[in-house]
Amino acid sequence: MGYFSSLDISASALTAQRLRMDTISQNIANANTTRTENGQPYRRKTVLFEEKTSQASFSEYLANSSKGKSAGGGVRVTGIVEDRSPFKRVYDPGHPDADEEVMF
Repeated sequence: MGYFSSLDISASALTAQRLRMDTISQNIANANTTRTENGQPYRRKTVLFEEKTSQASFSEYLANSSKGKSAGGGVRVTGIVEDRSPFKRVYDPGHPDADEEVMF
């Protein structure tokens, strides 16, 4: 494994973590948002990762890794998903989104 491949692996991890931090900051900024443009409360988002793998067979991969060649490929973002868990209802009579039970 050369210097450039190790830098590529590190760069892919840093890029993926930057997207994760951006998503976390978006979640924090919208934590108290009770109505988005579609009329629903904001749903927390999570970033999904997977390992970048080579298309080589296992025997080729094993032979290359024992020689010190390309033992890994880094990380890739596979998607950003919304949390689909049910919303927590909160008692707040003064909230503009409260229903007839004074819950939102």
